[in-house]
Amino acid sequence: MADGAIRDILERSTDELPDELRTVLLACVVDGMTPEQFAELSALTSETVNARLHNARNLLVEVLVRQFGPGFGGVYELHDSRSERNMKTAKPAPIQSQTQSS
Repeated sequence: MADGAIRDILERSTDELPDELRTVLLACVVDGMTPEQFAELSALTSETVNARLHNARNLLVEVLVRQFGPGFGGVYELHDSRSERNMKTAKPAPIQSQTQSS
C-alpha cells in the first residue's frame, strides 16, 4: 500500500474519534508533544491526558479493525498495567477562571 493511501486511511480513521481523544492523539503522536506538555497547555492532569491517549489509540484500532477485518486487531495491542492504572485515576483538572484586570 502506498504511503499516501495509508495516510488517507489514517486521516479518515482519526476523523472518527471524539474531539477530546483526537486532539490528544494528534498533538502527542503526530506533532510530537509529550503528554505532560499537552496537559500543561490544556489545563488537564497528565493522568487524564495519558488516559485519553490510551483510549484514542484503542478506539483507532477498533476503527481500523472495522475497515480491515479482525486480523488487523492482533497487529497493535495496547494492554498494559500502566495504562489501566492511568485510566482508573484520570480526572479532569479544575477549571481556573481568568479574570481581566483593568
